[in-house]
Amino acid sequence: MILGDSTGAKYPPFVIFKMKPSKIKETRDKNESERHGFSLSMWKKHIVKAQNDTGMQVYTNTKGWWNHKMTINFLQFHISNRQNMSEPILLLLDDFSGHWTEDVIEYAKTINVTLMKVPPNATSVSQPADATWNGPLKVRLRNMWIQYLREKLRARKPGDAFKLKAPSRGMLCEWIHSTWSDVEASTIVSGFRKCGFVERDVGPETINETSAEQEDFADDIIEEVIEAGWIDQEVGSFTLDDDFDEIFRSVVEHNTE
Repeated sequence: MILGDSTGAKYPPFVIFKMKPSKIKETRDKNESERHGFSLSMWKKHIVKAQNDTGMQVYTNTKGWWNHKMTINFLQFHISNRQNMSEPILLLLDDFSGHWTEDVIEYAKTINVTLMKVPPNATSVSQPADATWNGPLKVRLRNMWIQYLREKLRARKPGDAFKLKAPSRGMLCEWIHSTWSDVEASTIVSGFRKCGFVERDVGPETINETSAEQEDFADDIIEEVIEAGWIDQEVGSFTLDDDFDEIFRSVVEHNTE
């Protein structure tokens, strides 16, 4: 989950991975309270480094899905310790149920945050992220994913079956951090401008990639995958008709680092 404000400022993303929790309640509770759900070994070996290298917050749970606890963690991390707590904050969120539980709403009030629900069928014109940020982000992430596939295909020895090893959690965090860092402040501001939250005399948005470029790149790499005879059991096959969000989620969920 990403956060930007009307000044163009960007904040560290929250990332959540899918992972089976410990069967021991005491261990499971300690993992959740002290290590964002990760085991001690995973936390020390990979997650601490990923967080330190990127500034992001990395979590895990059974399904790898956002929930109301994550929303509260998000509010605590980004907003609860701001310099001027008397200044009210308006936070736009979509209608996902995990954003609108009673505990989330009540906690937001305690830190002087007003939550505004974005209409589910109008995010492209009322949610700044959908208006301008998500497009460039998806293009950049997709290109990194396609480049990763290309490198693996080129490394395959002739005649050998192609079996894809999913990117590590650390690598996925680097991709997300890199793509978010590349989004221009003007693109963030333009989202608020397009949705009517800031004056329209702000400078033009900056978007470097296009959906057309993304599709062309995908066509090229999928042809290579087909030629390699890829029948993948780790990540799952995909086609041009698949939505990128689902493709990327399948990689994350099947990560076996």
